[in-house]
Amino acid sequence: MRAAPLLCLGFLVVALPAAAVVAACTESFPQPVVGDDGGSPDAGELESTPPAIVAPARRVNASSAPVAFDPIRGGVWTANGDVGTISYVDPAARKVVQEIHVGQDVRSIALSPDGTWVAAVDRAGAAVAFVDARTRAVRATLPVGSSPRACVWDSANPRWLYVVEENAGVVDVIDRTVPSVVDTIAVGRIPSGVSVSGTRRELYVSHRIDADLTIVDLHERSIAAEIPLADEPFSGVKIPNGKPMGFETVAVTADGQRAWTPHELLASTHPFQFDETLFPAISVFDLNARIEQQTDPNSPDGTIAGRKNLFDAIAIQDTNGQPAVFSQLCAVAMHPAGDEAWALACGSEDLLSFDVDHGTAIDAIRNLQGCDHPAGMTLDDVGARIFVVCDQSKTLLTFDTGGGNPAGNTTEYGTPIPLVAKDTVDPQLRAGLTLFFRANPNKGALPTTGNDWMSCGGCHLDGFVSTNQRLFEALLPPPNPALDAEIGHIGLTDNFSNAVYASRSNGFDVHAAHDIVVALRDQGGLADLRGTMSSGVDPSNPPDGSVTMAQQLALVIARDLPGQPTWLQAAGGAPETSYDGAWCGQCHAQEYAAWSQSVHAHSAQDPMLLHCVQVERGIIGGDAGADAGAGAHYTQLCAGCHDPVTARTGDYSLPQPGRGVTCLGCHDVTREIRAGGNADLEATKHDWTQEHAASAKASLATLTQPEFCGGCHTQFVPGSGLIAIGTLPEYRASPYSPSTRCVDCHMPQMGQSGVFDHRLPGGNVYLSNYIGSPDLTKAQIGNLTHVVTLAARKVGGGVLVTITNGGAGHSFPTGVTDIREPWVEVQAYDGSGRLVGEYGGPGANSTDLLPPAAARLGTDIAQADGTILLQHELSLATRVPYDVRVPAGESQSLFVPVPPSLPAGTASLDAVLYYRNVRTTYFRYATGESNGAAPTTEMARVTVP
Repeated sequence: MRAAPLLCLGFLVVALPAAAVVAACTESFPQPVVGDDGGSPDAGELESTPPAIVAPARRVNASSAPVAFDPIRGGVWTANGDVGTISYVDPAARKVVQEIHVGQDVRSIALSPDGTWVAAVDRAGAAVAFVDARTRAVRATLPVGSSPRACVWDSANPRWLYVVEENAGVVDVIDRTVPSVVDTIAVGRIPSGVSVSGTRRELYVSHRIDADLTIVDLHERSIAAEIPLADEPFSGVKIPNGKPMGFETVAVTADGQRAWTPHELLASTHPFQFDETLFPAISVFDLNARIEQQTDPNSPDGTIAGRKNLFDAIAIQDTNGQPAVFSQLCAVAMHPAGDEAWALACGSEDLLSFDVDHGTAIDAIRNLQGCDHPAGMTLDDVGARIFVVCDQSKTLLTFDTGGGNPAGNTTEYGTPIPLVAKDTVDPQLRAGLTLFFRANPNKGALPTTGNDWMSCGGCHLDGFVSTNQRLFEALLPPPNPALDAEIGHIGLTDNFSNAVYASRSNGFDVHAAHDIVVALRDQGGLADLRGTMSSGVDPSNPPDGSVTMAQQLALVIARDLPGQPTWLQAAGGAPETSYDGAWCGQCHAQEYAAWSQSVHAHSAQDPMLLHCVQVERGIIGGDAGADAGAGAHYTQLCAGCHDPVTARTGDYSLPQPGRGVTCLGCHDVTREIRAGGNADLEATKHDWTQEHAASAKASLATLTQPEFCGGCHTQFVPGSGLIAIGTLPEYRASPYSPSTRCVDCHMPQMGQSGVFDHRLPGGNVYLSNYIGSPDLTKAQIGNLTHVVTLAARKVGGGVLVTITNGGAGHSFPTGVTDIREPWVEVQAYDGSGRLVGEYGGPGANSTDLLPPAAARLGTDIAQADGTILLQHELSLATRVPYDVRVPAGESQSLFVPVPPSLPAGTASLDAVLYYRNVRTTYFRYATGESNGAAPTTEMARVTVP
């Protein structure tokens, strides 16, 4: 990396007036940041001098997209997605001039303002390719972090390329002359699209699942503002409402005063219905006031300046005279004259035209021909043509804008242009991906549904990774968890796993198709309020066409979730297990000794876990093992967190000695997938004998984040979405987020050694006792006794005890709360301090079960008929009929009945909170001990005044 002065040259590819060049030279721009070693002036250099500054009159707005127009050569550049290529197209000749291989999954492409370089972002390959726009040769490939998604060039200084990294939550600033990353700007969770202003020194970043716009000051390379988007209020199930999600990019208006961003509204209604769950919208930001643009309801000309909702600003009639329905607006383009805008509906495969002044849709080209899943568009430099890239059909469409006048008509011309010589994706997987994103009923009825306005991709966006987190944030809590705690698909029997196994073994049959057909039935709106078919296909006996669809979609699930139902991803193949455990301990003796007595080190041998596995195998059927079929799927769900390294080798059997969350279980992790839990982490194979210190240091950026811990300390039932562990969302809602992290409490520094406590003490006293770790037990009891405080007072019929959680950064209890057992009891003492009475607890025999009406904390899960599932049978659970926990920083009151006449000699009453981290009923099922119980810890005590 090198520092170089900015040279203001008196020439550009497009000639500028001398006065304009002088004006451009008066501006100042940030200099590149020099690396520690100073770099080498000639190392990997693409240009000997920086490019000229663009004169203000020549600067234009630009947005990231999978397609870019080349005004110098008159062609179109396209990013061809999962084929791994880009193409240069001659739109007049209707043909590809050259297809160029640049990576694995090319999502975004951008031409530099001076027409010299094409930047292509390879999301899967984590790199940016630099292609010489004149020779069409790849001149450099620059690695950039993890999962880069989109790019745009600086409108004023073509030296800088801005690339968003969705996993790291940053914008990389790339100096094209070297090329190298010279700066990074933290912008927040899952940045998805990026736009640059031609009139302001600002960058605008959208976020895939978060409803806000991040504005970056390009002079300072720092955050200038965050503009949030409001939820759409509820006024009816078929009227657009819900939380904004699904952002792809941003388009700045021609005058630079506003920005439009297309997205969806995810309603909290349940179960899914095609006309009640997802609604398309375009929101507008006022870039001057830094607020969301609002609409004046009293505007005399009906101008809709703000959000454009279906049936409101987007009110177009179909040929049958009915209101047209559109799905998943994913891109917006602005005419340079400022009068007209276009929005691409990637789900329903339509192109809408908008009158910018009035903010309303005026026309639509429906059912784009020769196009499967349009994913992005751009205009030529004068706004005469629109170019649309279709992601699944790998085609380019062209449209005449009619001069960009709202009074004119946008029309398609020519036939679709094929972009790739060969689609390298398996045809059945391509068919599955096309189905996954399809929400176009004009293509004909599907075998599984009566309609198709909502696609799988409408909720799951890219697939089954990176964005599922928003579904939990938007849909929780369910309206009445005691009756239905499922937020996903209702009526599943095997949570998709059977279909995934069958797709791998070629043994796909009607039984394997069941759950995917159920999910498609939701998509098509054919489910009633309890998921029972009201019409159409019976999932238990689907026709051949439905089975074929299910098989194709199962390939998509298997691609994204190879260890389904665990979300753990193994990058680079099986891990190097020889570089684990004791091998690490040769140099890291203190860390290894501490870890060896941790719960993590023994997490795969926990008898409570192994009992759960056996229970689920009994429900589903089948044996353990890597290839056992459907019966092993819950073992995989468990192994992803309890034995992640071995799981990455394909072995999910769990019970062998020496298994658990080992060194590589954490230190191999390279990114969070953000699927909402279930080990939603990607672990990469490392050769830890090479670049050991650098790799270890790099891993800390991930390992110290709460989202990393939440990968396993959050769990949901695949398919139904019922939450089983919610520690991470509890933390996010706490007053400690984000300033205090999980590791700050659970991994403190050990003395002055600089070593952090790899025992990670929590509150699992049972397991620390079981593995014979008295120091850990002592630490965990110490933790528990600092979590809550009690206050108590006498009320009619008993004592009201208030529990305040001031010592945990999550709820108490947390974790698998249906097998936790905290309770409050009242104890009577005589004047000598002798216990003479106990009320509300298990009684004199401390191993007795709690009475049914005990004042307890925790949850119950139940099956559909209300039966409490005391053995944690998640595959049967649909309800949470009891949920009493104490959120971090909050209080919860419990009533303990006390008889009016106390034992003779009673002098005082104490209220006591006891805790067993394993519920006694579950403990007895798991151990077979008819009178057994987990260790009891007294957490807090207070005298009742």
